[in-house]
Amino acid sequence: MRLFSSQSKTNRCAFTLIELLVVIAIIGILAAILFPVFGRARENARRSSCQSNLKQIGLGLIQYSQDYDETFVPDWFSTGTSPGNTDPQSTPNGEYKWMDAIYPYVKSEQVFNCPSASGKRAIPWKYFGNISAPTDNFGSYVINHGYGPGHRNDSPPRTPPVSHPRFAIPEVLNLSEAASPGTTAYVIDGENDIATFYSQIASPNTIPSPGGLGQIEARHLETLNTLFLDGHVKALKLDALNKRNPAGVISSATLQDD
Repeated sequence: MRLFSSQSKTNRCAFTLIELLVVIAIIGILAAILFPVFGRARENARRSSCQSNLKQIGLGLIQYSQDYDETFVPDWFSTGTSPGNTDPQSTPNGEYKWMDAIYPYVKSEQVFNCPSASGKRAIPWKYFGNISAPTDNFGSYVINHGYGPGHRNDSPPRTPPVSHPRFAIPEVLNLSEAASPGTTAYVIDGENDIATFYSQIASPNTIPSPGGLGQIEARHLETLNTLFLDGHVKALKLDALNKRNPAGVISSATLQDD
């Protein structure tokens, strides 16, 4: 009887192959359910960190404007070292850009890098001394190209109200020219190889091309974080940002009241 009892206890403690397969299958099903949940939780955390970056960038942009007579920071600055070259984005004119201009206010290179972005990192020119660095290390965010110099259809041409101590600014825009700050996009999640997004919205009569928002990237669960002119940050679907008014102009990217 003792031998029989011992063998019975041993048999009851063992798993059959079918039972093991069932356990493995259950674990696999739970993993398939939970891993996407954990992934979304991680991405939500990265999206929040990205929004914090944009809020800091927004504060830097506001401080820059306060120091420069309530004007928008130009997206690019001309160094004046290339006579006859009027393109502010070409080398060497394009070596100093909006991120460099507000770096003294944010005092952090990491602020320009979204945690969900891959690839190149921001390398401000002036403040890190990378004079020989490639000009395409622009970080994770792009600024509305319509606020920069040379992108208005004004007649006669405006006279710049301010000047930068080191760089020429062909023209600047005043904050007062923004009719709807709460609905006008300023800085957006973007690709890592360009500093601006080409909204082509300088004039209310300008209709952006279909690829006008091609430099922005919806990398947060198919949404992109957007800093608006009034300083608030919101995650939007690309379709929401790309809405056009009856004239075909992208409403969220225009200074004019749509």
